[in-house]
Amino acid sequence: MSKLLDLDANGQLVALLELYGMKVEQIEDYFFVDGLFPGIVAHAFEMENFGDSVVVQLDITMLFPNNHFVESFVAQATTVEDAIANTFEQFETNALHPFIMAFWSNAKKVENGVGTDVWEINGERWEAVISNYTYRGQEDFETVIPDIDTMFDVIKESIEAYPLTEDIYAVRTVYTNGSDGKKVVEGLINNEEFPELQEAVSSLAWNEFEQFYSVRNLVLLMKLKKEA
Repeated sequence: MSKLLDLDANGQLVALLELYGMKVEQIEDYFFVDGLFPGIVAHAFEMENFGDSVVVQLDITMLFPNNHFVESFVAQATTVEDAIANTFEQFETNALHPFIMAFWSNAKKVENGVGTDVWEINGERWEAVISNYTYRGQEDFETVIPDIDTMFDVIKESIEAYPLTEDIYAVRTVYTNGSDGKKVVEGLINNEEFPELQEAVSSLAWNEFEQFYSVRNLVLLMKLKKEA
């Protein structure tokens, strides 16, 4: 059973945001950059404790006026502190830079493989902010799948076929090749299961290795106002 960790995860979150030149203030339970939405908050949990190592999960919640979504990161290390440091590294690598591109225009930007595009879906125009592929594993990244662009293709196709009714979406995709031989695919849209995306990603030509590896991608989708 998971338990909330007694550590200052939000202190680490704020310190990270300030490294990128953001002015952060707390309003009730959330932290806001320049006093504007979205709000952001961190919670850290111990998921398992094996004695010689611990598994932790970091949840980063993004709050908007009408909805919210959560990005979660998991790590295992010999100490809680090392595991939490790893989850924040994952957050910074995969999610923070798309957040900066999408929501915090005054923040310092760095070259991190984040892309932007405008998609037309069902007669609406959407700005898509697309993260890099965050890879964890011992094998060379280029060896885990013959063509990584096929992952992006099925992500986009799945989104285009989804009934989009909100103004903002976060689409998280994670493919994991476990050291125990199990293959796990996570496809979420605003934290709801996205079976069509999971099936599409599962069908790709992933290579099997005895060693663990995972590939993660985040797409932020924001409806653009129609031109007058």
